[in-house]
Amino acid sequence: SMAKRLTKAKGPEADRLTKRDWVRAALVEVGRGGVANVRIEALARELGVTKGSFYWHFKDRDALLNEMLRFWQETSTLRIAEFIQTNIEDPRERLSFLIKVASEDRPDIPGGPIEHALREWARSSEIARRTLSEVDSERLEIMTQIYLDLGMSLPRAKAAALLALSHLIGVNVIHRDVGRQALRSQLEICLIFLLNLPDAMA
Repeated sequence: SMAKRLTKAKGPEADRLTKRDWVRAALVEVGRGGVANVRIEALARELGVTKGSFYWHFKDRDALLNEMLRFWQETSTLRIAEFIQTNIEDPRERLSFLIKVASEDRPDIPGGPIEHALREWARSSEIARRTLSEVDSERLEIMTQIYLDLGMSLPRAKAAALLALSHLIGVNVIHRDVGRQALRSQLEICLIFLLNLPDAMA
């Protein structure tokens, strides 16, 4: 796992820690216990380096948190958008791919533990609120475009995108409490429904 790989950075390895290693380690901590969990000393201990290594890359904790938000936005939407535009031509396959990615059992899925903690933080942090709002808009745009490509009118494509995104986030919030197994048969029907919305609403 990411956390395990990072804890192995002893000795000369430690000197090669990049900014990104710190950012990833910070995100792991956010997923475990929220933004309050991101403490420089604890991260340094986990990464097997001194605090000096941190200050080599960042001015302070805020700089790390800002960089972490940027990285999260890049990996949670921008990179995925770029991937589907480059690699998947068929719009239904794009949608199917997005649904699959959003339904994986990882801490960084929409509505998963990392995002849940970031949304909590966004209630008191302007930069977090702005980043989350951008990510939600980007996701809606990606999905609206897919539904447009599937032949929907713009108002319907926007509504379908909102429905799909709300479903994916909501399911991941609910399944943290209920367990995905319990919902499996309903989930499969929901996904078929989301994929076939264009036929029902064209």
